[in-house]
Amino acid sequence: MTLLQVAEGVYQFKVPMRHNPLGYTYSYFLKESMTLIDAGIPGWEAFTALEKQLSEEGKRVKDLERIIVTHMHNDHVGLIDNIRERVDVKVLTHRIADERQREQIKIYKDMYNKVSEELELLGGGSFQQLLSRFEHTFREDPEPLRIDQLLNDGETITLPGARLKVIWTPGHAAEHICLHDAERRILFSGDHVLPKITSHVSMHTWENRDPLGDYLSSLQKVRDLPVDLILPGHEMSFTNLPNRVDQLFKHHEARLDEVKEALRGGKSTVFEVAGGIHWDSRPWMIMDFWTKRMAATETYAHLVYLRNKGVVSEATVDRVLHYRIS
Repeated sequence: MTLLQVAEGVYQFKVPMRHNPLGYTYSYFLKESMTLIDAGIPGWEAFTALEKQLSEEGKRVKDLERIIVTHMHNDHVGLIDNIRERVDVKVLTHRIADERQREQIKIYKDMYNKVSEELELLGGGSFQQLLSRFEHTFREDPEPLRIDQLLNDGETITLPGARLKVIWTPGHAAEHICLHDAERRILFSGDHVLPKITSHVSMHTWENRDPLGDYLSSLQKVRDLPVDLILPGHEMSFTNLPNRVDQLFKHHEARLDEVKEALRGGKSTVFEVAGGIHWDSRPWMIMDFWTKRMAATETYAHLVYLRNKGVVSEATVDRVLHYRIS
């Protein structure tokens, strides 16, 4: 694995993700301050890859001082517990992450029932028997990640050799942040802006938010930043941030049009609407259960956005959500 220096003193580490088509999470190493931006999934393979890449710069995991987390998804924070077995690194992330983490742990105690109820609400009740086969996977009792410093939108993290401005960009995750290095003209974009694929923006029925509305506002927030290089959490580094943001706006505009067209065609439940949408990963009919569930929660986020705009109406009939054009 060839170590890639993306800017002076900044290295892009590939932390492998087995069984994930993306292949890697990118962790960015700021050598002068011994800082990682994001970590990767948990496990020995990921830890070994991180240690090997650090060693190419004459460093070890035990030399790390801090990890700045763009968001709390497992492929970005899971490795931190493994790292803390060697060194007590300081973890920094947006202040909402702590609140969200405590909420999620409470929800997880009843997650199987919540997912079962959600399937019914979204019109996927036929999958409830299939879900029961996976009931054992919901029995884990997750431990909260210790967060040492809570960050605010607009705050500047001053490190040896770098000043990083925190830009809160909710959408893909409520706590998501990007980091702007104005001196190097770099944006560490996490999963907010990716070069080819679109970030997964979804919503669950037990939540009270508008993730797509948040995401679109967050895109506008970063569009015109003075940057020459964007360093994302996956795929590859890229340039021309305004162009990519405009592509993402067009994608979601087209997706919203597809949702409205499905409703005009007589579909009304979330699963029905999701089945009428073009998905780049694979056609709806051949998706497995978990992929269909992800697609349905993404569709739900788009329907909630349209509901909040007054474009569609929402009603619950026999414990199933139904939508129609207003």
